[in-house]
Amino acid sequence: MIEWRSLDEVIHGHGLRMVLVQGIASPWGVAAKAIFDLKAVPYVAAPWAAGETNEAAARWSGADSGPVVVWNDEAPINRWLDILMLAERIAPTPALLPADPLARALTIGLSFEICGENGLGWNRRLQLFEPMIESGQAPAGVLHMGRKYGYSTAAAAAAKGRVVAQLRALTSQLKQQYAAGRHFFVGDALSALDVYFVSFMNLVALQPEAECPMVEMWRSVYRTGMDDPALAAAVDPILVEHRDRIFRSHFRNPMEF
Repeated sequence: MIEWRSLDEVIHGHGLRMVLVQGIASPWGVAAKAIFDLKAVPYVAAPWAAGETNEAAARWSGADSGPVVVWNDEAPINRWLDILMLAERIAPTPALLPADPLARALTIGLSFEICGENGLGWNRRLQLFEPMIESGQAPAGVLHMGRKYGYSTAAAAAAKGRVVAQLRALTSQLKQQYAAGRHFFVGDALSALDVYFVSFMNLVALQPEAECPMVEMWRSVYRTGMDDPALAAAVDPILVEHRDRIFRSHFRNPMEF
């Protein structure tokens, strides 16, 4: 169970502390939790309110969204790769980055296509923002996030094609691995890429309520654009099968927010 604490306790605490989006399957936060869970690193967390500006947490951390991670007296971090590298440093086993340089580069590169700028999460965020922003009634927090992600009608229109291409690339990699008898994205073992993939798949194919319990309002937001034929066709069955298998073997079930 997540140990929820006040922001003040997180700021002035010791060990691993996080600020996590609460009440919603925010994929960057889901991944951060899963990484530290897999490495058996205990942590406490303060809530980041979804769709709000969270001024106190932002002022302290310098971040404009969760998750924020802080280790002992080090500076807070919030970028996905920084969080992964911190986890590898403080708990090297089990390693989530391969030792082989080429395999490690493939792991980080495909993870960027999921987590990074103009990645799967970035582009799906643009699609989720579109109805709210174009309605002229988006909350201040959504407008703030839209600015962070460079929202424009043109960017939102381009997002679908990028998502489809990224899903097809992941499908190709996974099919090559499965054909070789390897049931992970890279090599013969679980890597950070598998973790990020599971964490972000709810943006294109929602898990059942029993596994991913979110209030219906947020589930409805996540469904935005999922009925588009091109996007639905890009969610190959092997992606769903892999997501479900890795989730049930390596993630908290049900997810906690």
